Amino acid sequence: MRGIKIISGLVGAAGFIAVAAGFAAPTPNTEAPKQQGAPYLLDVCPISGRPLPEDGGVVVILEGASDSAQAGREVRVCCNGCKGKMEKDPAKYVGKIDELIIADQLARYPKSMGCPVMDKKALPDPTGPEAKECTLIVYKNRLVRFCCTKCTKSFYKNPEKYIAKLDAAAIAEQKKTYPLKTCLFTGGGLKESSPWFIVGDRAVNVCCGGCKPKAMKDPRGAIAKLDAATAKTATPTKTSG
Repeated sequence: MRGIKIISGLVGAAGFIAVAAGFAAPTPNTEAPKQQGAPYLLDVCPISGRPLPEDGGVVVILEGASDSAQAGREVRVCCNGCKGKMEKDPAKYVGKIDELIIADQLARYPKSMGCPVMDKKALPDPTGPEAKECTLIVYKNRLVRFCCTKCTKSFYKNPEKYIAKLDAAAIAEQKKTYPLKTCLFTGGGLKESSPWFIVGDRAVNVCCGGCKPKAMKDPRGAIAKLDAATAKTATPTKTSG
């Protein structure tokens, strides 16, 4: 892969800025690159625009320099043809991926979360008309919002610190409306002490620490279980006769 410097994003009248870090030619390595960051949970191929097959499609792990914010990022495409295109020129498609992830995750972004760097700096409601009037980045498939581009520099110095803050805010907000009373994997009842953790940008509650590795091993399957269980618990809409 040739060295690429990426500034990914859309800058429009609404003030939407998406920033992505650069790729660099990887050091030859006989080992397959390891996935880092959040899993790719979208159901669409970012190259063809087609839905991913039921098995989740073909996995591509983006490679880069060890300090690249995109190294190890998981992407899924619909077929080996699209895999070849992604591996040949990831810079051509990463902006589209970011755009899709921003559109998907804004609706679930914790409203209580201000700028992760400037704690007291409030941000617009992520579900409101001014949602994109701040700086947005997608860090390894996770949307993060900031008050300004300057704060992204601090973020990239210690991303795990700020992602942990975002995780905590997401869990605190999503647990209020979490629809399940039983574990996704065992069917056992959930207690106050049952562990919470994040899969992608979704809060998941399981009965014990032994179930967390199951979710992390198959994150797409875990979220599919959560969505299916949520649909079953939804109250049917009453229609007037």
